[in-house]
Amino acid sequence: MRAAFQGVPGAYSQAAAVELFGAGVEYLPCESFEQVFAAVEQGFCERGVLPIENSLAGSIHRNYDLLLQHGLSIVGEYNLRVEHCLIGLPGAVLAEIRSVISHPQALAQCDGYLRKLGVATSPAYDTAGSVRIIQENGDPSQAAIASRRAAELYGM
Repeated sequence: MRAAFQGVPGAYSQAAAVELFGAGVEYLPCESFEQVFAAVEQGFCERGVLPIENSLAGSIHRNYDLLLQHGLSIVGEYNLRVEHCLIGLPGAVLAEIRSVISHPQALAQCDGYLRKLGVATSPAYDTAGSVRIIQENGDPSQAAIASRRAAELYGM
């Protein structure tokens, strides 16, 4: 079986997919929610895993809209406990972090902490993708908010 998820490897949606379907499934990372729907509708994947609700931010309205626009149905549910981490380059020092990037939802969920740090924030399309961006930039004053698994996957 193949399952699509939004994001890059290490994304929270991939973590939910692995919990739902196990490690023996082939996972297809997609840049957008729309691409997840397309992957399933076009037969590239048998399943797609997307966030529908967030306990802090409420409904993910874009995915409800996509459900109405496409002929796909919800066939299962998984409640994933999201635990954000502030992730920097190896050897980075917290006091030297000046900017943080992540998905807007994660930035909003960590807003109080980030304000206490006094850092600038910038949105990215995906939490795990923000870790990859930080890794590629190589700037120790930048950090990302994502999962511990994303940090491990990208050697951060």
